[in-house]
Amino acid sequence: MSDTVAEILRLLTEHFGEDFQHYSLTLAAKRIAERVVQLRLPDVAAYHRYLNDNPSELSCLARMLRIRFSSFFRDTLQFELLGSVIIPSMLPGNTNGFFRAWSAACAGGEEACSLAIIIDEALQLLGLKTRVQIFATDIAEDALAEAEYGRYSTAAVAGVTLQRLNKYFIYDRTGYQISPRIKEMITYSRHDLLDPNTYAPPESLFGGFDLVSCRNFLMYLDSPGYLRVFDNLFRALNPYGVLLLGKAETVPDRYEPYLERMFDCGNLFRKRQMVRRS
Repeated sequence: MSDTVAEILRLLTEHFGEDFQHYSLTLAAKRIAERVVQLRLPDVAAYHRYLNDNPSELSCLARMLRIRFSSFFRDTLQFELLGSVIIPSMLPGNTNGFFRAWSAACAGGEEACSLAIIIDEALQLLGLKTRVQIFATDIAEDALAEAEYGRYSTAAVAGVTLQRLNKYFIYDRTGYQISPRIKEMITYSRHDLLDPNTYAPPESLFGGFDLVSCRNFLMYLDSPGYLRVFDNLFRALNPYGVLLLGKAETVPDRYEPYLERMFDCGNLFRKRQMVRRS
């Protein structure tokens, strides 16, 4: 079965020009099994044949593999630490007048908006005029279109406090629109985290991020893919910059000397200044 799953991932890679072959075989097998049941096919081998006969099915499977789940202020503790401790301590020391962040695999934009909100709150608390640039990227163009639109259902904003809803969202009977104040902080663009030719969003020009968030994407990759993406995240992060990972994700052994865990909980890491030896 694993050979057939690997062959299906190869088909997706060739068809879309994106690297599906570093997705976890376990994850891919689960998603393919779901599709086999939906199509009432006997097994994975039959689904492989179905893909060859029905190329449009490749798009359906690709959407299933591209994890799209996100929510506002997902992992409350992590955002509480960011908003109350980390970001207020980082902003005053930012001498160039810019604070740059990257929300990688941003899905529908909930995480990027959450980051913008807590940064804006910190700026107001400290009375600072720092310019904020948040680069939010995803590989799925339909997800980016939703993020650009910035409109969310009542269910989607269930994790947002009433105070923040009133301040940062515009409500009508059909849902909540993110405020222009938050929207102007964020640039959405397509970026493939597994692309071997880039290490940061091209729109950011050179990386150089004070904050990088890549949560609950690495966990769906195989070991080589995990390392490839982590290499890029680390490279894009400024010295003393902060990295956010998902609860199930860890720092690879080779990077442990260069990333300091900031708290016992929260999966937040600070990049140490690397000293070159002469």
